[in-house]
Amino acid sequence: MSDVRDEVVPALSELTASLIDHHDPDTVLRLVTAACTRLLGASATGVLLSDPRGGMSVVSASDERSRFVELLQTQADEGPCVDCIRDGVAVTTTDLAAEDRWPTFRPAALAAGCRAVHAAPMRLAGQVLGGLNLLYLEPVTLESWQQRLAQVLADLAVLGLSQETGPARVHRLTERTLTTLNDRVQLAHAVGLVAGTLDVGVDVARTLILDHAREAGRSVRDVARALTNGEIEPAAVR
Repeated sequence: MSDVRDEVVPALSELTASLIDHHDPDTVLRLVTAACTRLLGASATGVLLSDPRGGMSVVSASDERSRFVELLQTQADEGPCVDCIRDGVAVTTTDLAAEDRWPTFRPAALAAGCRAVHAAPMRLAGQVLGGLNLLYLEPVTLESWQQRLAQVLADLAVLGLSQETGPARVHRLTERTLTTLNDRVQLAHAVGLVAGTLDVGVDVARTLILDHAREAGRSVRDVARALTNGEIEPAAVR
């Protein structure tokens, strides 16, 4: 087990390096598949994504067996990954032969040689857009750290699939960074304004602004801008 954990850093380093450097979706999914096999002992992997037109689609499969299992879930509209995507939580079956869930999927998956499945949700901006499936040919019980690692790999796959490529990627990063810095400067001005007006410390002033934003259902950026523009009186956040 310790030998496997020693491989985590090199495998994740390769994945993150691919996200920073030039990459394409196929490369990202290939590296995720390799990591699932290398670090978690999966016999095969697959990725299902929700189709905006309805249903789910197979976007990646490490071999024909996994492609069949993924297609089976989409056609039967049941299975670990289907439940994972619908409920937004990881779904594990340690031994399909002992399962009473998925009456259509289970016997067909067993006939294909699949005995255990772990499905990790793929989330973006608070929404579940798909699931990463780890397939095993023997009954398997994943430890808690292995399940967490599976989620990390699913998250990295989402990051890779959702990032821009080319020159626009660098410009977008610069724009976001400058926006973040500007927001911090504006918040600092708002904190100073509230602190001076109400004669309180900066920590108290910051807390007042954050509490006001939460209670008003507004972003901290909007409240800070409103304070510095005079749209909100400092006394209003008390």
